[in-house]
Amino acid sequence: MKKNILIVLLTMFILAGCQAKGNEKFKVGVIQWGDHPALNDSFDGMNSVLKERDDFEVVIKTANEDVSTAQQIASQFVNDKVDLIFAVATPSVQAAVNAAEGTGIPIVFSAVSDAKQAGLVENVNQPEGNVTGVSDMPPLKKQFELINEITPNVKTVGIPFNTGEINSTNQVKDIKAFASELGLEIVEKGISQSNELPMAVSQLAQNVDAMFIVNDNTVAASTGLVVDAGLKTNIPVFMAESGQFDQGIFASDSVSYMSLGKQAGEMIVDILVNKKEIKDLPVVTATSTELMVSQKIATELGIEIPGSVLERAMVKE
Repeated sequence: MKKNILIVLLTMFILAGCQAKGNEKFKVGVIQWGDHPALNDSFDGMNSVLKERDDFEVVIKTANEDVSTAQQIASQFVNDKVDLIFAVATPSVQAAVNAAEGTGIPIVFSAVSDAKQAGLVENVNQPEGNVTGVSDMPPLKKQFELINEITPNVKTVGIPFNTGEINSTNQVKDIKAFASELGLEIVEKGISQSNELPMAVSQLAQNVDAMFIVNDNTVAASTGLVVDAGLKTNIPVFMAESGQFDQGIFASDSVSYMSLGKQAGEMIVDILVNKKEIKDLPVVTATSTELMVSQKIATELGIEIPGSVLERAMVKE
């Protein structure tokens, strides 16, 4: 009898332990670099995947585009022993990588243009270490071919960018490598902090035929300022991503950050739930884009949008 009672008690204990374990949630710490549509869509896409499940707890903290704050957030997540860090934008990922070194905590990123050039991974097809994610590398040449198609009179394009964002400097370098074959001259204007941007774009707007905003967090956060400078000098502003399109961007052939975020969310599920190894999850790069043009801005600037563009674009009035 005593033996039977002991067996029953042991069984109840084991079942209770299993139930408790089953109720545990994976804790995901999110380092959000800043507050603007592309980054917000990256988080929302990821979060929409995890919200469909009941085994995840998501804690999001924003660095407000400050490197030291991102480092503090990353260190706190490591101290809290989160199960995974989701880092949005390159500076956030770099902070996470440094803080999590040697801990084994996996890191999934989004809104990173070139993970290899940023020093996050060596092999994007079979990532080493504990880092993988989704790349938002825009189809830069395709976007500049659009500039030629929609505004053939444009010969000089100004690009404001933050020299402290490696993604931005790499994009400018890539653009300059192919611009001449498209008959375009690139006029770059680097800044180191946001308060330098007003003067930089004002000077650019007076000396170029159009402006282009690369995937740069600092400049993207002040898209309206760039657009205003362009309108004052009657030049169009193109952009690598469409999150800020309604602020007065003329045209953008952009990747979907919501979709990229969802892909990152699926990676997180694969790592924590399906127990896949990082090396078996290649860095994903966007393959499709959505072309958007503004008829309102075209009318304001006296630009006639070619039929070849109108037939394949989402036209916003």
